[in-house]
Amino acid sequence: LVLMTSIAFAVGVVRLGRRQCLVQELPAIEGLARVDVVCADKTGTLTENGMRLADLRTFGQDDCADVLASLAADDDRPNASMQAIAEAYDQPPGWTATASAPFKSATKWSGTSYGDHGNWVIGAPDVLLDPSSPDAHEAERIGARGLRVLLLGSSDRPVDAPDAPGVVTPVALVVLEQRVRPDAHDTLDYFAAQRVTVKVISGDNAVSVGAVADSLGLHGETLDARRLPEEPEALADTVDEYTTFGRVRPDQKRAMVHALQSRGHTVAMTGDGVNDVLALKDADIGVAMGSGSSASRAVAQIVLLDDKFATLPYVVGEGRRVIGNIER
Repeated sequence: LVLMTSIAFAVGVVRLGRRQCLVQELPAIEGLARVDVVCADKTGTLTENGMRLADLRTFGQDDCADVLASLAADDDRPNASMQAIAEAYDQPPGWTATASAPFKSATKWSGTSYGDHGNWVIGAPDVLLDPSSPDAHEAERIGARGLRVLLLGSSDRPVDAPDAPGVVTPVALVVLEQRVRPDAHDTLDYFAAQRVTVKVISGDNAVSVGAVADSLGLHGETLDARRLPEEPEALADTVDEYTTFGRVRPDQKRAMVHALQSRGHTVAMTGDGVNDVLALKDADIGVAMGSGSSASRAVAQIVLLDDKFATLPYVVGEGRRVIGNIER
């Protein structure tokens, strides 16, 4: 019995390997058969990793090209957004950076100070601006079309100051476009047919995330994670009630996985970034994308080498087939 069980698992691993799916822990196949909730990150999972600059809307300032080119050139670890900006503005003016603040999931902004050329920040409009301001409303209106919107602003203090970013004067809205994966819709339909619930958990603006989920036929309530309760029971109720979550911090992703597990769910978490590592590690099954960060690949039980979210139905199906064979 032990030998046949091991062989059944091994055959499952080989079959998944043919579909560019690397199984890093053998027991993961058993977990796959029991998964009833999939928590999916938006960027890199439902949408393609790459972005492109779709529009630049300035607030009275004619040209932001030098600023954007400098910010992109001086970013040591550019994310997908900064890479798109670097492609669009590839001729930096050669300013000397006097201070820098890297992007963090908790703060949602990054910035660089250039001495006489000013202190510049770029990040989430609803974080850097008063959410009730007209500029913030304009950003939300654009985001409702499923686009990612960043605010470029000038700060009244160096970006490495303890109280940075300080008072931010809006200069422009940077609108980035992401393409929805062509196979995402069919994958979500498969999970619906299998009675597997899908939760979309993203650090992006909640309105934008909700728009992408709606376009894929994933209907349900959207919640800004800044309104998530801290108390475990209330959190579990909220996570059960809503389908899509935006502005989620890395520690909240892990708390949401724990909340679902506390209600008896077997949770698979998909992700590709460092901000997904905590949730990937604590989920029953962690699924990382092959092109994602090395940290996310290291903690995941399964790695989708071809980055295709559409491989997941085959992964779940193979897990159920293997367990069925073992039981028989």
